[in-house]
Formats: sequence, structure tokens, C-alpha cells
Amino acid sequence: MEVYPNINEDGRDATNIAPFVLGVVVGAGIALLLAPALGRDTRRRVGSTVRRWSDGARQAVKRTRDSLNELKKDARSAIDTGREEYLRSRMTQEDQGARTSHSPGP
Repeated sequence: MEVYPNINEDGRDATNIAPFVLGVVVGAGIALLLAPALGRDTRRRVGSTVRRWSDGARQAVKRTRDSLNELKKDARSAIDTGREEYLRSRMTQEDQGARTSHSPGP
């Protein structure tokens, strides 16, 4: 079995969120420093932008989670179908073997 050291028990990759959060913080800081508007207006715009990004990120996470759940369901279905086919094939071979051993010889 393979071990994935950066994936926690929920299957989420913990290394991907830290750079994103750092980028958001640095970007917001730079925006506050370089913005020519009043502080109140800048804070309102930054807050609005953060909310939009947060909503977008939340939606992206939901879409990804839904896609992964669908993929998981499809994989489970394929595994179940494969298992059923294997067992059916095995039973057929056993039945043929039983008929061959009980048939009278020439």
C-alpha cells in the first residue's frame, strides 16, 4: 500500500492551503499599502474582494468534493461489477469442472 505523507485522514492535501492563505494575506496587505483611496473605502473594497474570493473558493471546494464523491461512487460500482463478474466466471468454471469429472469416460 502506498503512503501519501501530505494527505490527512480526510484525504485533503494540507500543503496546498498554506500558500493560498499566505498569498491572500500578502495581497491584501499590498493592496492596503498601495491603494490611493481613503482607508474606509479601501477596507470596504478589500472586504468585498475577500468575500467574493471566499465564496468562489467555497464553491470550488464544493464542486471538487462533489466530483470526488461521484468518482468514488463510480469506482465502487466498477469494483462491485468486476467482483460479480469474477465470481460468476468462477462459478461457471467450477460447474464445467464438476460436469467433466462426473461424465462417463470413453
